[in-house]
Amino acid sequence: MKRTIITLLLLCSLAHVFAQVVERRTVTGTVRDANGPVPGAILYEKDVTNNGTSTNENGQFQLVARGAQQVLIVKLVGYLQKEVSIAGRNNIAITIEQDVKGLEEVQIVGYGQTTKLSKTIASSSVTGDEIRRVPTASLQNALVGKLPGFFSMQRSGQPGEDGAVFMIRGITTFAANRDVSPLIIVDDVEFTGNFSDIDPEQVASVTILKDAASASVYGIKGANGVIVVTTIRGASGKASVRLTSNTGWQQNSIRPHFLSAYDMARLRNDALASDGLPLEFTNEDLEHWKNGTDPFGHPDIDWWDVLIRKSAMQTKNNLSINGGTDKMKYFISIGHLWQNGILNNFQDPDSDVNPNFYLKRYNYRSNLDFQVTPTLDLSMDLSGYFTEQNQPNTRGRANRNKIWFEIFDYKALPPFAYPIRNPDGTYGAAPETIVTGGGAGNNIVARLEKGGYRRNYESDIQLNLRASQKLHFITRGLKLSGLLSYSSNQDFVRSLGRTNILSYIYNSKTGEYTPLLANNYRDEKYTLTAGESTTKKRLNLQLSLNYDTVFNKRHHVYALVLMNQFNSSDGADIPEKFKGYTFRLGYDYKTKYLVELSGAYNGTDRFKSSERYGFFPAISGGWNIAEEPFFRDNVRFMDLLKIRGSIGMTGSDNLNNTYQYLYEHVYNTGAGYNFGVSPKAFTGIFEGTLGNDDISWEKETQWNIGTDMNFFKNKLSFTAEYFHKRRTDIMMERGSLSSVIGIGLPPSNLGRIKNSGYELNIDYKNRIGTFNYRINANMARARNMIEYMDEGMPPYPWMKQTGGQADREKGYEFVGFYQSEEDIDKSPLPVGARPRPGDIKYKDLNGDNKIDSYDQKYYDFANTPTNNYALTLAGDWKGFNFSITFQSATNFRIGAFAEAVTPFFGNLRQIHLDAWTPTNTDAAFPRLSTLDNISNALSNKSDFWTVKGDYIKLRNAEIGYTLPREWVRRMRLQQVRLYANGSNLVTWMLGPNLYDLDPEVTSNTEGGVYPNQKIYNVGLNVNF
Repeated sequence: MKRTIITLLLLCSLAHVFAQVVERRTVTGTVRDANGPVPGAILYEKDVTNNGTSTNENGQFQLVARGAQQVLIVKLVGYLQKEVSIAGRNNIAITIEQDVKGLEEVQIVGYGQTTKLSKTIASSSVTGDEIRRVPTASLQNALVGKLPGFFSMQRSGQPGEDGAVFMIRGITTFAANRDVSPLIIVDDVEFTGNFSDIDPEQVASVTILKDAASASVYGIKGANGVIVVTTIRGASGKASVRLTSNTGWQQNSIRPHFLSAYDMARLRNDALASDGLPLEFTNEDLEHWKNGTDPFGHPDIDWWDVLIRKSAMQTKNNLSINGGTDKMKYFISIGHLWQNGILNNFQDPDSDVNPNFYLKRYNYRSNLDFQVTPTLDLSMDLSGYFTEQNQPNTRGRANRNKIWFEIFDYKALPPFAYPIRNPDGTYGAAPETIVTGGGAGNNIVARLEKGGYRRNYESDIQLNLRASQKLHFITRGLKLSGLLSYSSNQDFVRSLGRTNILSYIYNSKTGEYTPLLANNYRDEKYTLTAGESTTKKRLNLQLSLNYDTVFNKRHHVYALVLMNQFNSSDGADIPEKFKGYTFRLGYDYKTKYLVELSGAYNGTDRFKSSERYGFFPAISGGWNIAEEPFFRDNVRFMDLLKIRGSIGMTGSDNLNNTYQYLYEHVYNTGAGYNFGVSPKAFTGIFEGTLGNDDISWEKETQWNIGTDMNFFKNKLSFTAEYFHKRRTDIMMERGSLSSVIGIGLPPSNLGRIKNSGYELNIDYKNRIGTFNYRINANMARARNMIEYMDEGMPPYPWMKQTGGQADREKGYEFVGFYQSEEDIDKSPLPVGARPRPGDIKYKDLNGDNKIDSYDQKYYDFANTPTNNYALTLAGDWKGFNFSITFQSATNFRIGAFAEAVTPFFGNLRQIHLDAWTPTNTDAAFPRLSTLDNISNALSNKSDFWTVKGDYIKLRNAEIGYTLPREWVRRMRLQQVRLYANGSNLVTWMLGPNLYDLDPEVTSNTEGGVYPNQKIYNVGLNVNF
């Protein structure tokens, strides 16, 4: 390392000495297109690329030329790049042409960039402007429907935890504790913070790298795909100030509906009678609930309405400054997000303790670029965020801190649990019949008002220092770069709470008040607790040599060699170390024949030295058929026809840090040994998990075939991809060995899985008069299949995971209900208690005339969709614009159990009114029961309790208006835009949704999930 740094310093010194010195002179001019002056065009010298400027609002520019070639390059998104000679000219008029074919659109990839015309890899990109049209707090939620191959599921709507789980091209591993999330790269550095906390106002573009050729440069980190985020950088010119302010209202996307107290009590009695047990409620009780004649002794409370507000506020504000000179460019941004919770306001008016859910987030970024000499550039990026996440400290039944769980829980919050307030104003409490069996205990409203909070503080900071030295004195196009990055993420938890809050059981017949807890006559004092702060730090160093040049205007050659290493530490844990080398070599002839070799040689200290490093190569190539004379001269309606393909290898060592050193043999303390006639115990040491000297990373081979087409001067574009991935050496613990072995087994490279699919993207844009419109449709399919996993040898094929999709659930196959005792006598029966008429009947898969675990099978689909679809319609007319995006996911299942769906574990719903009875044999729901029986969704899982999760969502919609430039100039502003938009607006399930489940929520839940939110937002954007 010392030699490398010394070499870098010497090269920089030599470059400074040999840099050419030419006469400096000032060049002015204007840039125009067919419609007039063009503001914002970028101009720079061909051989001094950092000597640049941009045109003002009148298309004018001024630049001090000092290059030897005396050539200016003019660039602007949507226009063809142009080279103009300035030799002997001090004032020049430049006319540029629109890029009607859309072939020079730049796309950022791993450690470089490419264009639509020259790329040979599989990637998809979206601009920051498109992302900012979605009013969500989490960046990944704004990407849904915009990037083919990007799969996501939003599992929760809780402030600070509403970021979707996401992956690229589906799941290709089934290792325990594995992470399927892609690698996140921000400005060429691996991002160690939360992806959901990146401020979209700072983002210039997001690109996903989907095949091996695009991800191989990240080697052992690239098997799950890569997301490359590029932030906004400064541009030469007058400072531009941008202010964005948003105010939004959140509402629950799906609202569960529970039965009234009368219906729930009546069905409770019916279930007890069906079980042959004494009834719990008298006819007098039922009459009180039916007529509402005893609101304190027989309350009927819709707890959802009591606890949940109709809407909650969300605000986002951002201020940024962009500008600079030839010597220094800057982009500075600060942002604030406030996301309130959906609970009603239960804050004690005499206290400043806030028990609601909420998120406060502060983002900042400073990107500074310096031109030190004509050949030496430096940059310094400082960015980060602070978050404060809050939730109530309620500690209800079983000491769970889940408001949402209690709302669903029959033992905690049935509609007749207790009155919120007793007649004398004290808090109500549950009567004995509710408390027994694990009741809620203290009043939920009392616990919200006085229970306190649990608060998480997080701060993240990242500093990137870059230096780039052109080595043109060696050969033109050669550049040496270095990067030093430091990041620190700190997490801290603080809780304020109390267990006992004064509440009373009120007897409406006697008028007596009894404290819920004996000898409890005042509220317990608050107790403040704080956990230890955890800090994650990473120091990253990169050194790279880039070469990019064109010979004779035909032969384009580019190359990259990069060394990357980092040290990461998590508190007092053992640090993680990584070191790798990356290369890329590419060539194209007239952008017609394209080929690229890339790869990485890297490793990690998780494995033994002999298995630590691996080589991950890839090759890609393409043929631009439309550039051939025979095609270009005869098929004039087609602007681009390119076929491309790639094959390569990537790897993964990500096991969520379950094991730091997988080759270590672990010993534990704690087992007791007895000695002497009178036994006396001593703590001893015993063998823990065995080490595995041969363990290595997971390896993935992938090939991809794609085509890109443009028609009618870029009005219509089409992209198609077909891919096949196969991952081997998946790290998993052996399932075929008996636990009789008596020792913990380490992971071994045993598993194999393959994943195939395709992606399509169609984009059409045109205009009718002054109305411009765009239609985009895309779809992606990714279906995996386990080739092998060490699961032993199941006695029947339907019990095997091998051969099916990863992450499937297992259960019985529902075939109806037992209709009578005669039906029970002639049907296969479950092992254990005899079923009763109305109980669920399962299929006897092995034909042994009994129902047991051998009749459980794996379902066809998992909880992750295999198909994604999206449709976007957009247009603009005279300052008005609109966009609307529909998104759909299919081929997956969702289900729930216990408090979410099981009667008397959970509160009853409309579906339970259609339960089986002797007079309702064509029912939609089995016989209601208070006992654990074969119909129980928890102890006897079956496909009766799962449903198709297929859905269509109105994912995003926006309408906006940009004020006319004449109006804005009078206010001495550059631009003013008003808009209204929304996210996650409407959900249509393509199958029955009997249990009010959100299709994106994790399957097999108990109901205790913060509901996903739909957001209605209004905003203002002002440029000064």
